[in-house]
Amino acid sequence: MLEVAGYPSSIIGFFIFLTGLALGSFGNVLICRLPFDQSILGRSHCPLCKKELIPLDLIPVVSYVFLLGRCRSCKERISLQYPLVELGSAALAVLALFIAPSFLSGIILALTLWILLLISVIDARIQGIPDIFNILFIVLAFLYTTLAGEFDPFAFIIGVGFFGSQWLLSRGMWIGSGDVLFAVGLSALLGTAELVVFMLLSSYIIGAAAASILLLTRKMARRDHIAFGPFLAFGTLLTLLVGDKIMSCLLWSARACTGLPLFLQ
Repeated sequence: MLEVAGYPSSIIGFFIFLTGLALGSFGNVLICRLPFDQSILGRSHCPLCKKELIPLDLIPVVSYVFLLGRCRSCKERISLQYPLVELGSAALAVLALFIAPSFLSGIILALTLWILLLISVIDARIQGIPDIFNILFIVLAFLYTTLAGEFDPFAFIIGVGFFGSQWLLSRGMWIGSGDVLFAVGLSALLGTAELVVFMLLSSYIIGAAAASILLLTRKMARRDHIAFGPFLAFGTLLTLLVGDKIMSCLLWSARACTGLPLFLQ
């Protein structure tokens, strides 16, 4: 992990983890309100009984555990989405500092992955991505790519072209325009054509495996639709973690099998 101003990496990581928890808590507000055109300025309340929450009930993760996952007022169960989004945001924030080449780019990457998490949860809930989330994601992804120094036009040709062609051919029946905007952000975040290809392959493999399991367990019918955003998000995270290494191994193997010089790029 990157060190800042001489502070130990453990202290920096702990601070970033707490900040990620707070972002996750705010992210739950955005997930539950923005897609339904609700204001984000009002007091937080129980989604079931509508009772306003006291400050003691708003501590990320801790409040959920202390209340045993139930509302203080109506005693109904609170969705696991809340602590999972909070923990996921914190984990991604810390992970970003390991991936990014500098502390500043790490902060930008943490915010980018936070928005990516929110997009995947929203898409899973409503099977759609609000434009405001896509716009934020695109801006942050371009900013990170600029700071990291990786910008490959072919990444956009592959990523945006892949989803854009589906949107054009189906006239919006197969995928929506929000998916095309999402592809712009994903292509900008990954930065290179090789990583975009790996992201697409891994996302479709993971998506096909998940759909097969749901069909076999009869939790989904053949005519049902499944949101693809979460699989793209998971494929993107996997690509950021191991995409470079796997693609390098694949290219090395391909050159070895075809007899091409291994030093060729």
